[in-house]
Amino acid sequence: MKPSSCTVKRVLRNVGVVIVLLASVLTLPLAAPVEAHMPGANPPPEFELEPIVISDGGMQIEITIEDVGNYHNDCMKEFKAEMLRKKGKTDEEIAKIIEQEFAGATGICPCSSFAFRAASLGIARVWGDEIPERSDIKIITRRPTPGATQCLQYITGTGPKAPNVTSKGELQMILADGTEVTDLSVPSLKKHMKNMGIETWNIIVIRKSTGEEFEVQAVEDIFPEGFAELREKVKVKGTATPAEIAEFRAMWEEVRDAFLTQPDWVLFAGIEEPEEPLPTAAIAFTGALIFAVIVDFVYSARGKRR
Repeated sequence: MKPSSCTVKRVLRNVGVVIVLLASVLTLPLAAPVEAHMPGANPPPEFELEPIVISDGGMQIEITIEDVGNYHNDCMKEFKAEMLRKKGKTDEEIAKIIEQEFAGATGICPCSSFAFRAASLGIARVWGDEIPERSDIKIITRRPTPGATQCLQYITGTGPKAPNVTSKGELQMILADGTEVTDLSVPSLKKHMKNMGIETWNIIVIRKSTGEEFEVQAVEDIFPEGFAELREKVKVKGTATPAEIAEFRAMWEEVRDAFLTQPDWVLFAGIEEPEEPLPTAAIAFTGALIFAVIVDFVYSARGKRR
C-alpha cells in the first residue's frame, strides 16, 4: 500500500531529528530560546512571493518578506543586546555573542512568514487591484510573538525604527480570549506566549476609510502534531531536552517552508482553489466544434426550407 503524504512527511521529519540530534548536543549553548530564529535550522527553500505594495505619503513602497525578516532580526538583536547589558556584558562580549547566536539567521520564521502571507492575502481581498494607503490600513492580530508582531509593525509602519514611514497605519493586538495587549515590546509579548493554539494564527485586515475587513485564519493541517506544545517547551519555558529541540527544529522548518511555498488555499481557511483556465488548444478546439455545429445547423435548416 502506498504511504500517505502525511506518513512520508513524518518519516522524513524523524530522520531529520536523528541527523540533527548530535549537532544539537554539540551546540547546546546555542539552544537557548531566541525568538528571532531557530539555532541550527536549515535556510529557507527557494520560493517566490510577491511583495506587498502600499503607498505612504504619495510614495509607492514594495515590502518583501526579506525586508520583514531583516527588520525582525534587527529588532531581536537589539533586544538580546539589551538583555546582555543588564547582565554586565561588555560591548565586545555582546557583539561576539550576537554574531554567534544569529549566524545565518534570516529572520524568516514560521510566525513572520505567516504574518506576511496573511497580511498580503487580506490586503488583496480588501483593496483588490488598488494600492492601499498605509494610513488606511488597520490590522488586528491574535498572535503575540515577536516574529508575527514585528512583521505587521513593519507593514503598518508602527514599529520602532520602521523605515519609509510618513503616515502610520494601525496595529491592534487582541488575544483569543479578548484581552487587548497595548505594549508590543518583546518583554511584554513574552508574557503572553503561552497556550497558543491554532486560534492565534489569525489576523483581520481592515480598510479604515470604509470599514471593510477580511479575516485570515491558518488551517490546522499545516502544523505537525504537538507543534504548539513543543514550541512552548523550547521557545518559552526553555525546558526542552536536546532531542525535543531537534524534533521541534524539524517541525519549525516544516511550518516555515509551508508558509513560504504553499498557495493561499492550502494555508488559510475558506480560500477556494481557483479553477484552472482551459488550455489554448482546448479553447480553439471547442470554438471550432461550436462553429461546425452552427454551420451544420444553418445548412440543415436551409435544406428543410427548400
